[in-house]
Amino acid sequence: MIESNNPRIDVAELLALVQKEVDRQRQKVETGGSEAAAAQEGETNNPYQWAQLSATLDVAQQNVDAGARLSTFLNYRRSVRWLVRGVGRVILYFGRVITVPQRDFNSAILHALRITLNGIRDMNRFTDQTVRRLDARLEEQAGQLAELARRDREKDHLIGYLKASLVMQERRISLFLDEARRCLPETFSQEELGEFVREKGHLLDSLYVTFEDKFRGTRGEIRERLRVYLDILRAAGAGSEEQPVLDIGCGRGEWLELLRDEGLAGRGVDLNDTLAHQCRERGLAVETGDAIAHLRSLPEASLGAVTGFHIIEHLPMETQLELYGEAVRVLRPGGVAIFETPNPQNLLVGACNFYADPTHKRPLYPETQKFFLEYRGFSRVELKFLHPHEPGARLPEDEAPELAARLNDLLSCARDYAVIGYRP
Repeated sequence: MIESNNPRIDVAELLALVQKEVDRQRQKVETGGSEAAAAQEGETNNPYQWAQLSATLDVAQQNVDAGARLSTFLNYRRSVRWLVRGVGRVILYFGRVITVPQRDFNSAILHALRITLNGIRDMNRFTDQTVRRLDARLEEQAGQLAELARRDREKDHLIGYLKASLVMQERRISLFLDEARRCLPETFSQEELGEFVREKGHLLDSLYVTFEDKFRGTRGEIRERLRVYLDILRAAGAGSEEQPVLDIGCGRGEWLELLRDEGLAGRGVDLNDTLAHQCRERGLAVETGDAIAHLRSLPEASLGAVTGFHIIEHLPMETQLELYGEAVRVLRPGGVAIFETPNPQNLLVGACNFYADPTHKRPLYPETQKFFLEYRGFSRVELKFLHPHEPGARLPEDEAPELAARLNDLLSCARDYAVIGYRP
């Protein structure tokens, strides 16, 4: 008699589960994916769990001879149990024609399933090990590529520095030789000696150009950051031929390029002869010289805007006030002045990043610069805070949200600010 209190084993369903696991492993190998290692060695997380499959096969093994043995007769009264046992033995004896082949078939199927399951488990273990080795190799190669890219950037910076230095040295040698030819057989005059001394002040120009290329950011990044000021210029009517923009300390010329591309008129002045020369090679109107001296040479009310990006932190206080005074003089009524500088209210900037540039004097407190512009005659002076850290750089606020929010205000707030004023 077939035992009624044992679970029924659906061989077709069990084979479907095994086939589904085989297909999943094959797809995993083809796509190159990997799954996290399970707690026990050689085990991986999967929808069915290796232990579940093994347990199912164990249950099937316990019932492999179902139909070929008598039940425990627990559901029958003792008085009739002997009768049922006798009848069951007779039925089983004559039913061996069917039950014995079925039992052999069940045993063969279970043996094949165990071999298949062990093969899948070994393949899964080998696949995971292979994927982990490949991941480790890829990470190693990615690190090597990053190092090569870093060395390549440093090489480019060095080549740029050497090229700029070579150009400047050739210029100085030519200047010296020209003056020497004119003076022979006489000695150099005081004016000529003074020219040599002034030329000595440009010895580090090429070094600073390379420094900016490494630490300032790419030209594209700087252009995108400066776009925020275009609407301010247009609202003030600046950028026409009658009201051009003067950019003092124009550096590599990103702002002047942006103005040109937007159809606005602008020119620049920079003390660094190498930077000014590079700007002129790009077709920009840039002069080499001192910003305040250049402003003094301009007639009153001749400009629509005066801009200076990351220049005022290089100046002592007296020079800043003089710069603001000359700027308000050369602006037309309604003209705008924009000066951007690092924001010391961001602790990372004020305590660390600001001093990456050895030519910086000191961090400038925003309200102080606003007061200076007002003191020098500007009206409607405002502060514009810019360039906060990316969201990924902020501290998570899941735990201790009030403390994390306060620290984010100090560490991840705007890295730069602009002081903006208008001539009445």
